Order: sequence, then structure tokens, then C-alpha cells
Amino acid sequence: MRRTAEHGAAAPQRRRRAAVRLSNGQWIVVCVFSVLLLLSLVLMLVSAARLGDQQAVRDEAQAAYERRVYRTTVKYRDLIEKYAREYGVRPAYLAAIILNESSYDPRAYVGSTGARGLMQLIPSAKTYVKGTAFDGREISDEDLYDPEINVCIGANYIRVLSDRYGGDPVLVACAYHAGPNNVDYWLYRYSADHKTLSYSEIPTQSTRDYARKVVDSYAIYCAHYYPDPAAGAAGALLLPARIAGAGADL
Repeated sequence: MRRTAEHGAAAPQRRRRAAVRLSNGQWIVVCVFSVLLLLSLVLMLVSAARLGDQQAVRDEAQAAYERRVYRTTVKYRDLIEKYAREYGVRPAYLAAIILNESSYDPRAYVGSTGARGLMQLIPSAKTYVKGTAFDGREISDEDLYDPEINVCIGANYIRVLSDRYGGDPVLVACAYHAGPNNVDYWLYRYSADHKTLSYSEIPTQSTRDYARKVVDSYAIYCAHYYPDPAAGAAGALLLPARIAGAGADL
């Protein structure tokens, strides 16, 4: 009986030693797995912190931009509203173009293109004086610095682009920046429906950034300076319906 009892007591010890040996055999695997898990958690925390910082920077940049827009809308409001009304475009959109073209500086000039004045009209834009209050007058390059002449011609050109692109704020901004011939090609080559352009479908970074800023400014001006309950009704050439959806694919 004693031998049997000793034998019976030794069996659990052998099993325990075997279990210890198995755990030791797996120890390296467990350690490696634990280290990898810890590293993954650390990387996730670092990545989350960076994304949070980047989002905070973007939010602050957007807030700063909105403050800038809000502060720079009172200049030349009479001219903006006068010629927006005359040519059937939204005054908020003219204000957005002026902000992003010249920051409301009537003497703004870009030597590489010859762009002048509030709406940065190039000399060839003088052809759009036809049908305006200045039709028949000989317009010089220097005249393009005159705020009234500049906004009058610029508003007429916006109307032409609005007619061409169905009042789409994104397309009009792209055409104003890059020219309608380029926009026509982009619609053919890159647009999913060949009628509109999402931001991701605009192939050049400079025009993409410009269009985004114009549409953002347009939305801010509509909200704070130029509310229009009739927006979207017949005769409104720049429809705000595309504002909300324009950047949905970002």
C-alpha cells in the first residue's frame, strides 16, 4: 500500500513538471506575442494622438479662415450687390471670388498674367465689357484697377460662366481659375457623370484648392452677409445646393 501511495503521489508531481516544461517551451512565443501586442497598442496611441493633432490643426485653420472671411466682406458691398443683381448672380459668390483673387485689394496685380484689380481681370477679359454699363467705352488696362469697372466686367464674366455650367459653384470657380476650355476637358476626361466635378476629380492641385476656398467662402458669405431665401428658384444662376455635397468625397 505504501508503494502504491508513493507512486500515486509522484504522478501529479510528474504531471506538474511536464506542465512547467510545456509552459517554458511556450514562453518565448508568449513573450514575443506580448511585446508585439504592446507595440501595436503604443503605435495605435501614437497614431491616434497624431491624427488628433492634425485634426486640431485643420479645425483651427478652418476657424481662422472663417474669421478672415467674416472680417473682409464689408468692402465694396454696394458694388457687389449692384452688379450681382444686374447680372443675376449671387452677391455672396462675387464676394468669395474677390476675397480669393485679391483679398479686396483694388490695386492687386500679378505680373506673370497681367491680372489686375479686385477680381484679378486679365486684359483679354475686357471683351466682357460688351452689354455692360461701360459698353462702348475704350477700357484701358489701367481702368481694370477701377473697382466699379472691375466688378462690373467680372460679374458679367461670372454670369457667362454660370450660364455655361448651369450655375454650379465648383465648375464656375474652376473655370474662373483655369479657364473654361480646361474645365470642359476635365468634365470629359475625369468626371464620373460628365456634368459635375468633385474635388477629387479636379486634376490640378492649385485649381482644386482654389475651388474649395471659393465654395467655402461662398457658404460663409451666404450664412453671414448675403442670405437669400429665394436661392435655387428660377433665375438664380449659382445654386447653393452643391455647396454641401461638393466636398463629400474628401
